[in-house]
Amino acid sequence: MTPRMQLARALRERFLAEAGKAAVEIGGAVQERLTVLMDELVNARESQLRRDTWMAYKNSRPLWMEGTMKAWRECLEPPKVKKEAKLEVAGLELVGTEVVENKILASRLVLAVNEKVLPQLDDLRVRMRFLENREELEGNDLLRPEVLVLLMVEQWAQSGMPGESWPMVNEVVQRLLIERLVVAYKNANDLLISKGVMPTIELKDRVKAPVRAPQRTRPPAAPGMTQIGRAHF
Repeated sequence: MTPRMQLARALRERFLAEAGKAAVEIGGAVQERLTVLMDELVNARESQLRRDTWMAYKNSRPLWMEGTMKAWRECLEPPKVKKEAKLEVAGLELVGTEVVENKILASRLVLAVNEKVLPQLDDLRVRMRFLENREELEGNDLLRPEVLVLLMVEQWAQSGMPGESWPMVNEVVQRLLIERLVVAYKNANDLLISKGVMPTIELKDRVKAPVRAPQRTRPPAAPGMTQIGRAHF
């Protein structure tokens, strides 16, 4: 593995660790939120729904946390070509109602998160594209907020939580995710800068260069990185 790829891997490992700490914090905050909701005066039907959700979470919380971390960690590995993926390409994928609902819930949360983390996220995208010499982050890259959020929402359902329960906790999850991800993205940028990866990002760096035919000779190192080959991490 080249020094560049080692640095990219180390960065994603650290990002995963920070996201994992945030998940544990979110797990506790969700428990507190559901307890508060259960104690509020509401109609009988809503009261029963909140009680059922609170009871379900007692059993589902560890499954949600473990499932989320497992799904996030799998994103660190190269994506595998599955039969389902081939069907999707062919336009033959059967999308279940739950899948659609999860994506809708996640998309709303992603919009709110993106609005707050976008400055740091944009800088990180530019630096990672340069570091890994690619056009864009992979579709399953954990550094993408939409990937991180969708997996967390999916695992909520898979852990056994009632389908209508997510709106009860969305606000607290959103608040903590934004607070922690802003810091995580900043830390990721600081790490790359400390290793000499594009200390300064110019406007031209944010504009993708047109794709050219591959060359046989390896191009010289770009000026945005200094001594990455000798960096220790």
